[in-house]
Amino acid sequence: MSHYRKLIDISLLNINIENPRFEMVGNQRDAIKTMIEDQKEKLIKLAEDILNQGLNPGDPIFITKHEKQEGEYNVIEGNRRVTVLKLLENPELISEKQKFFLNKFKKLSEQYSKAPIDKIPCILFDSEKEAEHWVELKHTGQNDGIGTVGWDAQQKARFDERVKGNSSYALQILDFLEKQESVDSELKNNLKKVKSSSLQRLATDPDFRRMAGIDIKDGKVITRYEPSEIVKPLCKVVNDLLRKDFTVKDIYYKDDRLNYLETFKKTDLPDKSKELAGNWELISTTPPKKADLKKNDEKKRKKSKSLISKRHTIIPKSTIIPISQPRVNKIYHELKDLDVKDFENSAAITFRVFIELSLDSYIEKFPILGVTKNSKLSHKLKSVATDFENKGVLDKYKLKGAYTASTMKDSMFSIDTLNAFVHNKDFNPDPESLKKNWDNLEVFFIKLWELI
Repeated sequence: MSHYRKLIDISLLNINIENPRFEMVGNQRDAIKTMIEDQKEKLIKLAEDILNQGLNPGDPIFITKHEKQEGEYNVIEGNRRVTVLKLLENPELISEKQKFFLNKFKKLSEQYSKAPIDKIPCILFDSEKEAEHWVELKHTGQNDGIGTVGWDAQQKARFDERVKGNSSYALQILDFLEKQESVDSELKNNLKKVKSSSLQRLATDPDFRRMAGIDIKDGKVITRYEPSEIVKPLCKVVNDLLRKDFTVKDIYYKDDRLNYLETFKKTDLPDKSKELAGNWELISTTPPKKADLKKNDEKKRKKSKSLISKRHTIIPKSTIIPISQPRVNKIYHELKDLDVKDFENSAAITFRVFIELSLDSYIEKFPILGVTKNSKLSHKLKSVATDFENKGVLDKYKLKGAYTASTMKDSMFSIDTLNAFVHNKDFNPDPESLKKNWDNLEVFFIKLWELI
């Protein structure tokens, strides 16, 4: 077996007319025409990269001597690059019928003429057969490790981090978990197997970040919570991504991700009462500062939630309530999908059903004296709200929506009004009132299903 390196003038290289990329052609012009048709814009991208970076020094062109033309060579490997170089030298090789490429290469050729490449590094083989093994390894995948083993998404991200200084959100999360003592060693050993592209997809979703207690600032993953609290949702995500039955389809679209967020239990979420003095970066080596609890309490009191919404559903898609009862959970999802502006009657009736079945589920688990499944809906709601207040679950301010709905019969937000949507054929629901009604009751139902 004999081969050696040699610098060859581009004009002496002939494109392979038996290139495996396409059927055999008759001459060099047909080979170029067919290469353009096969590769399309990829050739333009390659030309632009060669102009900006030059030829890859670690990937020489494979050639053999031409059988008939003295001093010329046939290209075995590297036909795309040689084609591009020939087109940069002489765009007129492109057919007038391929006008787009002709015009594009004419412009690129102007840039190329300022610093043309005369000779290119080649590996000259005695015969095409001697090059077959190397060509096969290059184009047929890993071949059990003999060929080129490509990088997975996490390895690509680490390369970008090392070379370009850009650490993906996924890598920052994985590196953070790697350093946490509370993360068990088995999970740490498997962090390299995590599909970082899926983790990145989640980390770029603002609803996921809000739920997980993280955010993004200047390309860095930040949080306001204790490391031990942030570990909870991130470990849950990583464990899910390592499951064989969990695929990117489970989180690919926005609705998929919102559904996934509802698989988080309370124990998977950070305790947001443990807020720190300020944001800190997950990759920071500086320990986060403890918060001034008085300032935090003042800040929380100042926060208010707008009731005005442009959403199309009664329950916002961003609302996350893990509901253990299958039918109620299905109704809950329907209320997050059903367009209340187009289907106000269906939405109103479904909303009423959701309220009643949720209350029944609570009363079944936490019986309240004098309240049964047959009690009036307004009585059930008031009784559960009172039970919350007595147990210190929610204060009277957060229960205002529940008390209003259960006691003020003529209010648009009352249970009586919801009953009228079911029983009074002359009474029409109002989409905006239905949405505001939910906004008033959201904290109540979130807490109710947390307790169940």
